[in-house]
Amino acid sequence: MYKKLLLVMIIFFVFLNISYSEDYITIDSLLPLLQKSPLYSVYKIQYENSLQNYYLSQANLKPNITFQASYNLGETKTIIGSSTTINTTQNTVLSLSYSQIILPFGEAGINLKLAELSLEQAKNNFQINYNDLFLQFLQSIYNLYLAQEKLKIYEESYSLAVKQREVAEKQFENKVINEINLLDYKQREKLAETNYNSAKSNLELAYKSLENLLGTTLPRVPVKIDIKYDEIEDKPEDLLSKLYTNNLSVKNASLELEKSKLNLDKAYLPSWGISFSGNYNTGNASYNASFNTKNYLLSFNTDQTFGDTISSSKESWNIKIQFSIPILDGGSSNINKTQAELSLKQTRINFEKTKKEVELNFWKTYYNLIQAQSVIKQKEIALEQKRLNFEAQKIRYSLGLITDLDLKSYEIEFIQAKYDLEDAILNYNLLRVQLTNLLGNLGGNLL
Repeated sequence: MYKKLLLVMIIFFVFLNISYSEDYITIDSLLPLLQKSPLYSVYKIQYENSLQNYYLSQANLKPNITFQASYNLGETKTIIGSSTTINTTQNTVLSLSYSQIILPFGEAGINLKLAELSLEQAKNNFQINYNDLFLQFLQSIYNLYLAQEKLKIYEESYSLAVKQREVAEKQFENKVINEINLLDYKQREKLAETNYNSAKSNLELAYKSLENLLGTTLPRVPVKIDIKYDEIEDKPEDLLSKLYTNNLSVKNASLELEKSKLNLDKAYLPSWGISFSGNYNTGNASYNASFNTKNYLLSFNTDQTFGDTISSSKESWNIKIQFSIPILDGGSSNINKTQAELSLKQTRINFEKTKKEVELNFWKTYYNLIQAQSVIKQKEIALEQKRLNFEAQKIRYSLGLITDLDLKSYEIEFIQAKYDLEDAILNYNLLRVQLTNLLGNLGGNLL
């Protein structure tokens, strides 16, 4: 009997816990939805495109083997005087070709390095975009929480205003107050009702804003957030050293500078080239090989012919060395070099500009964070004052010195002070996330 009762109680508590967890929206419960959101998918596709470009540059350095089969059918007519001779020929040719860049030098090697740098930039861009998306997500869920708490305050205020108006009407009937006082209470009620309806609209708008970001529909259940904060203790000088090392925008600007240097090297590649080639023929088979210093490409090809061919025991081979250099190119080579040099100068300027902009953004965020921390301390003092006042009014109420409506008014003031403190803490936490984004530490490795 006791075992059955214990089993029923366990099942009941498990069910209760599951239901409780589903009755709230939390940050952790929505994070999986964030990584399935439309914007996240767009950012992931952008990165994957860069990854495919990198693979393509790698593929150019891998062996390329091609097989080709052809069938030839022809006829030759020879007329000598009154005699006509017709020869019909048909054969099959099988060809096998192999080519590979054997040295990662020259243009192919530079393109591979450029692709590696571009892929690193794509990773950084993905992280930057995700950090911004996560910040928008936090802002949206914080707004939803604050709208929810604001609605509670306005609901309490409206309920209090209704009761105060009802009391005022009885006082007016008993001629305790005049009509002007009654109208004042009615006006307060109307204002409280307007604020209450506006708060309901704002709450629904906050839900829809979060839904739009996540790309899904959310249940209209309360938001639960652990409201706490940690005071910043790092010195700005220590944070600056991390900023220059880890900031993703600075990293990308540095990578762009490296790419400009590689493009300059590419523009100064020698325009002359040397190629080596040779072939060997025996019977119905032929072999060809070539190599050039332009892109360090080694090629090999063999053909085998079957069918109506003239077989021969003779063998032939030849080797050719070729040197080529452009004499007139219309000035394109010098133009490419000049453009690469100008691009490098511009990239250096942009790199320094990016560092200054990031540093300025850091100081703005840091000072706003310090100010937000001061606001929290002010709100904590104000909350403590309202709490002590509310406790004092409870004593007065127990002594019959104030009414329950007066006590409710002091309670609402205490709730409002608590809301103001939570608002200040959430604003501070958002600034902490912004600072963490600048230091390049948020999100971890998502790829």
